[in-house]
Amino acid sequence: MSDAEQMSRKELLQPNRLEKKLYAFADHAYRKKRLYISAAVAVVVLILAIWGGWKYVQNERINQANQYHIARAMLTNTALSEDERLTQGISALRDFAKSESGTTLSVLALMESGEAYARQTQIDESIAVFQDVVKHPEATTFLRNAARLSLAALFEQQQRWDEAEMMLVSINIASWEDVRWRAMARIAIAKGETEKAKNLLEKLLEKAPDSVFRQETEILLLSL
Repeated sequence: MSDAEQMSRKELLQPNRLEKKLYAFADHAYRKKRLYISAAVAVVVLILAIWGGWKYVQNERINQANQYHIARAMLTNTALSEDERLTQGISALRDFAKSESGTTLSVLALMESGEAYARQTQIDESIAVFQDVVKHPEATTFLRNAARLSLAALFEQQQRWDEAEMMLVSINIASWEDVRWRAMARIAIAKGETEKAKNLLEKLLEKAPDSVFRQETEILLLSL
């Protein structure tokens, strides 16, 4: 006779260890049902709060992008004259940048308004805007360096050579070295420092042989 056959009816009807644990948990859950219900509700509320926050952020980003698009659209409004497009575009972009100052889009708006100022030959205003970009807490490394390059060009236009060179030196993107050497060589030529310009152009050809400025650099070297 097997062991199972030898077990008494009383022994067979006794719950096993797993059943005992399940019974104990069910009894505990029943006694503490308010606690479990509160915990379940808290989890549901937390999930809804996270989902709601995510949807809010998503909607805010969409709204910001739409507002930015509306602002910059003024620059291409064919119903306006060139001067009107620039004037109204600058105003719209500056207003957007001010209202959304804590976003990267506000930095893009400043960059575009700075470029529009330059097209209107309002150089001092353009310089002030690009300086704001460099100091902006939401500016990316790329945008900060793009603003420095724009500032260098504007200072060069005003023959403020030292400030132009300082901006170029402060550019900290390794892949932009050829841009820096080209601009510094141009400044050296304007200042009559031919030998310095040659050294910079030769460095460009040596260190950045695949530069888009290679052909221009070779032609410029032949003219020095």
